Amino acid sequence: MNQEEATLTGENVDDLAERVEAAVRATPGVTGVYAAGTAVARAIGAGARGLGVRREDAPLVVVRQSAGETRVDIAVGVGLADGAAATTRAVHRAVRALLTAQRVGEAHITVAVVHVTEPAPA
Repeated sequence: MNQEEATLTGENVDDLAERVEAAVRATPGVTGVYAAGTAVARAIGAGARGLGVRREDAPLVVVRQSAGETRVDIAVGVGLADGAAATTRAVHRAVRALLTAQRVGEAHITVAVVHVTEPAPA
C-alpha cells in the first residue's frame, strides 16, 4: 500500500461496504443485491443479526481487508434482457471506480450472479 491509499478500519470498511452496495444497486441491469460470501459466512451473519450483534440493515456486500489485501464479494440478481455477462462487467467497473475514488488501491472484486429475473409474459 502506498501513502496515497486509504487505510481501512472496521468502521470505514462498513461505510465502504454501504457505498459499494449503493453503487451496485444503481448499476443498470441489477435487479437485486443478495448476501455475499460462503454459506457459513451468511449463516454467521444471520445469527449475528438475530442476536443483535449486527445491524439488520447491514450491507449485503462483503468488504474485508487482511494482510494488506482488500477483497470485495458481491452477489447480484440480473435481468434476463440485460444479460449476466454485461451486467457483471458493469458492476465490476462501477465498484472499481468507487474504490479508486475512495483511494482503496488494488482490490480483488468478485461478482456472482445468484438470480436471473425473467420479464413477465405479455
